[in-house]
Amino acid sequence: MVTFMTGFAASVMSARLPQTLAGPLAGRRRRARLFAHELRELVRLAVPIIVSQLGGTAIAITDTIMVAPLGPRALAAAGLANAVHVTALMACSGIVMGMGPLVSQAYGAGERTECRRVLVQGVWLAALLAIVPTAVSLAGRPAALLLGQPPDVAGTAGAFLVALAPGVLAAMLFTAFRQYLDSMGITRVAMVITFLGVAVNAVGNHLLIHGVEGVVPPLGVVGSGISTSVVRWTMLAAMVGYVAARRDLTPFGRVSLRPALAYLRRIAAIGAPIGAQYAAEVGIFALAAVMMGWLGPVQLAAHQVVINLASATFMVAFGVSLAGSIRVGHHVGARSPRSVHRAVAGTYLLSLSFMGLCALLFLTLPETLIGLYSRDPGIVRFGTGLLFMAALFQLFDGAQVAGLALLRGAADTRVPMLLAIVGYWAVGLPIAYYLGFRTPMGHTGIWAGLVVSLGVVALLLVWRVRRVLWERPLVRAAPAVPDPAGPVDPVLAGGD
Repeated sequence: MVTFMTGFAASVMSARLPQTLAGPLAGRRRRARLFAHELRELVRLAVPIIVSQLGGTAIAITDTIMVAPLGPRALAAAGLANAVHVTALMACSGIVMGMGPLVSQAYGAGERTECRRVLVQGVWLAALLAIVPTAVSLAGRPAALLLGQPPDVAGTAGAFLVALAPGVLAAMLFTAFRQYLDSMGITRVAMVITFLGVAVNAVGNHLLIHGVEGVVPPLGVVGSGISTSVVRWTMLAAMVGYVAARRDLTPFGRVSLRPALAYLRRIAAIGAPIGAQYAAEVGIFALAAVMMGWLGPVQLAAHQVVINLASATFMVAFGVSLAGSIRVGHHVGARSPRSVHRAVAGTYLLSLSFMGLCALLFLTLPETLIGLYSRDPGIVRFGTGLLFMAALFQLFDGAQVAGLALLRGAADTRVPMLLAIVGYWAVGLPIAYYLGFRTPMGHTGIWAGLVVSLGVVALLLVWRVRRVLWERPLVRAAPAVPDPAGPVDPVLAGGD
């Protein structure tokens, strides 16, 4: 499959390059081969990331499917709680993701010791930041009430959030270790561990949601939250065990394990805009869930189902984009502008192609897809309209996540953050509120605002990618503390 995709892309590239630009036939063939090679590398990195991301989504999908039989109000409460929890968790995880460009560029320059230093400091930062989403989760019920949710929904959501709180630290630390491995191109480890997490979550949900007579009392929605916390600690233990067992990867005993302020500042400087961008994006969808709750629990339940479906497709584009970010980081470290250009073109091609196919699927099989979660007539009716809107934003979603990730590989995070905030909150939110509550569109109007916001962000990021990765010289993100001994390994990423 990979050979077919890359061969096809190479033939298209070769056929469409104008003679005046491509030069002799040999030049065109070489460019096509290089582009095909870049596509192969992107797919090689992306497939494990995609499977891992889908595994994470599968955990959420499993929770939704197993909570759905408890009724629309239980499903609505779980959806609201996840929206609040994920917003706080992603905002803080995004800051830890500031490790990514530092590790990938150091790896591209052959500086493996620097990669290890970044991991140690990323772990310290993750542990510190875990305090925030933990506190948010513990204050779930009052927060739900302040957001105007019905008392019964707010109470259930609050209990679910409290059950999620013990797993926050594990989730944050897992992010740090995953950034370390993924940014060096070691992407299969997280994939395998995520499979483990899916299996543990399915068993945990079965035991805790409905209980086992005489052994485990039925805990309902709270049982799903407890299961998620157990899964997070299980996955962290597996990840730490793998890194510790690999002598070429473990930082333990090879670099200082003490917190270093210079490194913490450097990671946070790159990662804080990523966290803010994640908060802006996840936050707008979380607020959409809150607004759905104002319309009613059935609308909120339908929103939760469609969000699960849209998240599954998004994770494929997200995985491709993360692979693009890694490749850009390696090429920036190796100072290869043309390789950066090929990585950008390949990432956009793969992401948009897949999301276009998903849009067609959403348009042609809406009731079938929603029926996988619930047969409730109200959920199916409202969900069908929402799935139509989700189909409209698939290409925009693929383009915006590709742009953000590619710029992140070059450590360009502040301006993309501002563009995301403008698109989501200054443009999308007012439109969503107006169409949802001032027009007959209702629930579909809220999602129409999401479509507009994603479109605006996607177009702004295309402009930024062109400006940073084409028109300007490539600049590597400097290490927090330069190594006086110089690189310890040969350059591991090739040029043109």
